[in-house]
Amino acid sequence: MKGTHFTILLVVITAVDVLVPYLWIGDMESLGASFLFWCALTLAVIVFAVAATRNWGRPV
Repeated sequence: MKGTHFTILLVVITAVDVLVPYLWIGDMESLGASFLFWCALTLAVIVFAVAATRNWGRPV
């Protein structure tokens, strides 16, 4: 993945990480929905990182 693609993906994930819990599910009194969203987003980022680094160090 090129640096510009990674930077764009990082900005999008950061914006989603901040905006979704506070704007769309922030009206709920319980923090459970935000916690579940953050857990799901964390799992998605971990899966993406594993997929992106699977061939790390191998010749193309």
